[in-house]
Amino acid sequence: MVSHTKWRRVAVDLLEHHDSRTGKLAGYGLVGLIVLSMLVFVFQTMVWATDYAHYFYIFDIFLAVVFTIEYIGRLSLSPNKLKFLFSPLGLVDLLVLVSFYFAFSSLAVLRGFRILKIFQLLKIIRYSEFLHGFLHTFRNYKNEFRIFWVLFVMVLLFSSTGMYYLEHLVNEDIASIPDAFWWAIVTMTTVGYGDAVPVTLAGRALAGVVMVMGLALIAILTAIVTKMFMDHFFGKRYHVCVKCNYPRHDFDASHCKNCGERLDIDFSKYHTEVKG
Repeated sequence: MVSHTKWRRVAVDLLEHHDSRTGKLAGYGLVGLIVLSMLVFVFQTMVWATDYAHYFYIFDIFLAVVFTIEYIGRLSLSPNKLKFLFSPLGLVDLLVLVSFYFAFSSLAVLRGFRILKIFQLLKIIRYSEFLHGFLHTFRNYKNEFRIFWVLFVMVLLFSSTGMYYLEHLVNEDIASIPDAFWWAIVTMTTVGYGDAVPVTLAGRALAGVVMVMGLALIAILTAIVTKMFMDHFFGKRYHVCVKCNYPRHDFDASHCKNCGERLDIDFSKYHTEVKG
């Protein structure tokens, strides 16, 4: 009889360790099912798909069983089950299951939750070390993104309230602050739908200022994202120093740039990945 410990090792190898051969096969298999599920989800909206509705239904049942087993397995393996339940990827897993089980309901309102199946694409992040590493890069720039969003919201609020008070008496397209809010978003992002435009001289002057500030904010966001990509692929790597906890170091760094402690980075593995 196979012991509980051995079964746990097998489950960990399949669901968590994607470096092993069996882990990679399980990961590739689940990613393949996710891609196939998305294709079926798209095909089901076509006219000819009604003739194959029964087969699509059976395929959905199969996927629901597979993803339920995966979810229960990950939950049972997690040392902190509450943290797993409310983690981003844990919530994605739960939303995917909800989309399947509600789709089997006879109530039209619950069947509408099928749209949540689109979250299956986010599950691919779980099986990709590359995407995991890239998402870590966002942590290094959280302060920069906070600055951007604070500036963006400030400009958005000032421009929308200013445009409302300048235009609402003479412009029916900007009759409320929410109308001006929509105008400000369209203007700042340089989309320019033209469904609401200022008609007063003061409103047009404010619009000109908002346009310039929108371009400046887009430039700031572009610079942050560009720097993030450059650091991730060509510059800094996310590696925390064990002594001072400084997280960002050059790819070829052997010592911490903050305290001088030697870093325990496996450069041979990194160079192999680069060459591959």
